Amino acid sequence: MTRRQWRTIAAIGAWIASAPVLRAQDKLTLEQFISAAVRNSAAVQIAGESVSGAEYRVREAMSSNLPQVSFASSYTRLSLTSEFDIPNLGHFKFSSPDNYSFRLGGTQALFTWGRIKKTIAMSKIGTDIARSGVVLTTQVLAYQIVPIFYGILFTGEAVKVIDTTLASLDGKLAILEERFRAGLVSDLDISLLKVQTSGLKSQRLDFLNSLNDMMMTYNRIAGRPLESTFVPVASLAFEPFRAEPTVLLAEAVANRPEALLIQNQKELAQTQIALTRTADKPNVFASFNYEFRNGYLPNVNTIRGYWNAVLAVSYPVFDGNRTRAQVAESQVALRTVEEQASDMEKGFGLEIAQALADIRSFEDKIAIEATKIEYSEKALKIADERYRNGLLNMTELVDTQNSLDTARLNYLQLVYNHILGRFTLLRAAGRKLVN
Repeated sequence: MTRRQWRTIAAIGAWIASAPVLRAQDKLTLEQFISAAVRNSAAVQIAGESVSGAEYRVREAMSSNLPQVSFASSYTRLSLTSEFDIPNLGHFKFSSPDNYSFRLGGTQALFTWGRIKKTIAMSKIGTDIARSGVVLTTQVLAYQIVPIFYGILFTGEAVKVIDTTLASLDGKLAILEERFRAGLVSDLDISLLKVQTSGLKSQRLDFLNSLNDMMMTYNRIAGRPLESTFVPVASLAFEPFRAEPTVLLAEAVANRPEALLIQNQKELAQTQIALTRTADKPNVFASFNYEFRNGYLPNVNTIRGYWNAVLAVSYPVFDGNRTRAQVAESQVALRTVEEQASDMEKGFGLEIAQALADIRSFEDKIAIEATKIEYSEKALKIADERYRNGLLNMTELVDTQNSLDTARLNYLQLVYNHILGRFTLLRAAGRKLVN
């Protein structure tokens, strides 16, 4: 193994040892990375609570099918009572100063023209909407943290590129210093090389700081200690991607949480119309009451029990056309939802088309950068040889090295953008990253 190769390995090892964010105890795949964030996300937990609330509203609606039972009691003290004496017959009381009442009553809806059933159906749709909200929140979060996962990979690879260059420049600097001591070169060449090295070290520090920031951002989302570390288990590799827009659009309409949510809203609006139509329809209720109280003749002080049963029918003959207006209003709401669904589908198509265009653009640029890297590597070899032969100055050599470094970093950036573009397309198509 050559001295240059040993220097490269030593530089990379020193970077790994000096970067605490990479001394990770945890190794996370993308699935584990997303699951940990979703599991501890406050937004997902809040959305989950809305489901619980919606489920309780279903129970509330279903309670209308059951009898409504109540108990009431009272005590009344009267300052004036009706009483008088009848000669030869005795003393008579028509009321008591102390009046007690204990009443148990129940009411049952017998017929409501389907109003209760439709109210329950609306509540269940509300639960479906809440669940769709959880899915939407979960998927949005999953796709939001994907850039962090691959951003950590990109930054680590970018630092490796810089470290490789630094190792190469260190080798050149050692040779220059020997030649300078022999009087073969001026200190200008050494200064130019040190300026280049300093710039790369500064860029390296920026990448490491960005790496640390992304780690802490993820730890905050995932509920992990901010200082905890991990290693993403994946590779930053370019993979060409092909897809059929019409197939992706069909997937989006069928699977995207937004599409499911708008479908729930459409069902809710339709059920609301059906419920509103029952507002001017008859209702039948039955009630039964049993009461213990005093105040009945002939002995007003004796507490006695009695019951009554009622069968009641109500029919709103004329409500000033209120029901008709409410039905029309509900129909407007339904048409609005339908128009939103149509517009949303067009939006899905636009998102997919733009994502595919971006992916194609990234792939074309990646091919260009790969060619640039190939020619830059050849140019650097030639420049090294010409510099050693005195046919090239240090400024030109550094410029050649910069061209190669820039091409390598641009290639990594484009691969990173291409990966994120693929995930953007998957999101547009409604693919789930977590169940």
